Amino acid sequence: MKAAYVKAPFQFQIREVELPEPGPNDVLLSIKASGICGTDLHIARTEARDWQPFGHEIVGLVEKIGSNVGNVSLGDKVVVESGSFCGKCADCRNGRVDLCHDRTPNVFSRVESDGFAMGFAEKIIVDSQNVVPFEGVSFQEASLVEPMGVALDLSYTVKPELNDDVLVVGLGPIGLMATQIAKAMGARHVFAANHSRSKIRIDVARQLGVDDVIEVDKTPISSYKFPRGGVDKALVTAPPYVIPEVLGVMNYGGVVGFIGIDYGEGRFITFDANTFHFNKLQLRASHAVPALYFPACLDMIKSGAVNVKPLITDTFTLEDIERMMKRAEKEKDRVIKAVMIG
Repeated sequence: MKAAYVKAPFQFQIREVELPEPGPNDVLLSIKASGICGTDLHIARTEARDWQPFGHEIVGLVEKIGSNVGNVSLGDKVVVESGSFCGKCADCRNGRVDLCHDRTPNVFSRVESDGFAMGFAEKIIVDSQNVVPFEGVSFQEASLVEPMGVALDLSYTVKPELNDDVLVVGLGPIGLMATQIAKAMGARHVFAANHSRSKIRIDVARQLGVDDVIEVDKTPISSYKFPRGGVDKALVTAPPYVIPEVLGVMNYGGVVGFIGIDYGEGRFITFDANTFHFNKLQLRASHAVPALYFPACLDMIKSGAVNVKPLITDTFTLEDIERMMKRAEKEKDRVIKAVMIG
C-alpha cells in the first residue's frame, strides 16, 4: 500500500509500505478521508528531522479486526481518536479520563514504536479503543470530528451559558466550530475576531451566524463597542500574544479559555495581575488530549447544530499531498480545511 512521509522543511515522499497483520486488539482500516491539521504543517515546517508518516484526522472503513475486537465489525464506518485514555491510572479510575497522562493507545506513539503508517496513507492499523463507529455523516464531514472535539473541549473549559456574550478569536476550523457550539450552548451574542485578509473565513463565519466579525487589523478588539461593554466568555484559538488584549474586554467575572500555541518568544505573555484579580477574571487552558467527545460531535453534525460543510474548502488525493500541504502553508487565508479523500 501507499503512505506519505514528510521531512522538514516541506519535503514529501509517497512510499510503498507493507503493514503487519493486525494484533488481537487491532483494527485495519481502509482510509476514506483524512484532514490536514495545523500540527501537520508544524511537523512539515520544523519538527520532522527525519522521514516520518503523518496525519491524524482519520476516517475509514473496517477491513480486518483482531480476535479480541468486539466494538466494531467488518465494513463499519469509523472515525479515529488520535489519542485515547489508558483506563488504568488514578485519574481514569476517578472518572477523569480527560486528565489521563498515559494517553495510550494513540496513533502517534504507535508509529514511533512500530513504524506503522498514519492518516495520509491508503490503510492504517489502530487499536480498537481508538475507533468510533458512525452512520449518517459523510466521510469528509466525519474527518472534522477530531478537530471538533478540540473545539468542544475548549467550549466545555469556558462553559458559555444562556444569555452570555461570547468572543471567539481566530477563525480557523476550530474557531468556526466553536462559534456554533457557543450558540448551541445558549450564548446571546457571538462575536468573532480575525484578520481581514482571510475573507473566506470571515464570510463563512457570517454564514454560520456570528453576530459580528471584528477585523482586528482595522478595529482592535480593545476598541470594539460591545453591547454590554465587554464579553462574558472568550474562546481564543489564536497565538497567546492576543490574550492580554482579550483580558481587557472581559466583563466582571469573565472567563477566557485558550488553545493557541506559539513555539517562539510569543509563548510568553504579560498582563496586569491586579486588574485580573479585582475583576475576578479567569484564564483557563484547554488541551484536548486525550481526544474525547466524538459521539457528541457526530450527533451535532447530524442534527445540524454544527455545520462543517462550509469549512471544507479543498479536497485532494494521497498522490497530491505535497501540493496540498504547500498550499495550506502558503495560502492560509484561502484554505480553511483540506481533506484527503480515499
